[in-house]
Amino acid sequence: MDLNETLRMITYMLIPAFFSLLGMAALGSPAIALLGEISAKSQKKVFFDKYGQQSSAMGLMLTLFTLVIYGITLGIFLFKSPQGNSFVLDTKSPLFIPLLSYAVFIVVGILYFATWKKLRNLKSVHMLLGVISTLSAMVCVAYAIYAKLSIALTMGSDAAGNTATAISMAQPMSTMFVFLVLSVAAALSVTYLVLRREKDDFGRDYYNFALKLASRWAVLPMIAFLGCQGWLFVLLPQNFKTLVLDTPLAYVWASLVGLGVICVILWMALARSESPLRLKGVAFVAAALLWIMHTLNATLFMNFMSML
Repeated sequence: MDLNETLRMITYMLIPAFFSLLGMAALGSPAIALLGEISAKSQKKVFFDKYGQQSSAMGLMLTLFTLVIYGITLGIFLFKSPQGNSFVLDTKSPLFIPLLSYAVFIVVGILYFATWKKLRNLKSVHMLLGVISTLSAMVCVAYAIYAKLSIALTMGSDAAGNTATAISMAQPMSTMFVFLVLSVAAALSVTYLVLRREKDDFGRDYYNFALKLASRWAVLPMIAFLGCQGWLFVLLPQNFKTLVLDTPLAYVWASLVGLGVICVILWMALARSESPLRLKGVAFVAAALLWIMHTLNATLFMNFMSML
């Protein structure tokens, strides 16, 4: 793949990566909201609970929106490929576990998001919903990577020879995407807080607290995500490393890591600022860079699947 082909592929991936980013934020929202809820109970600080409530409101909105988008996409796929019905619904299909866990996330997650106020006096029940929706979302993300690699193997020219490679790649890739989901949810909650500042006016003290908190919570999983990039590179077989390093994919990989580092720096600047509301533009810059980073990461992932 030459530079022009690589740039063309990145361009094609921009829009799918945008909707994928929103979907990842939806999947990560229960974990972020639950962490806020648990922190409020353990530290006796109402600001944690308010942040959890706003994160769940964002999660509900994104879950419903992406459910419509993914439903339309799946419907178009099944309409154009009727044989896909048996593949998608087959319990032996690699897609069965991620789709089942996604269905659990949709049902339980929406209940968790929508009952924040109604179950205020039944926190144990509400947090149980949060735990179930969080676990189902993480299972969905992790097994979706295994499913995609499995499908790529069946379509490859030398599936048997690449099985060991796919298995070795699956663990760091599934782990990195779980961390990315958490980071994306926290990062987009920063922009959500800024956008809702005028409508949900909980006071300057709260927004200063919440913006710093959300920025901190975006940093740690992003650092783990970047660490998984090195883990993946170490596990790649030599022929894959050669294909990456001798092509523009090397620049794609280096760029996505560099953008991840820049995002971390921007979030740390917000987290350490005494007046993060004055730096609200930084939240949108970081979100835009996160979108580009995810586009590059998706491009790299697609190329890895084509190598199998």
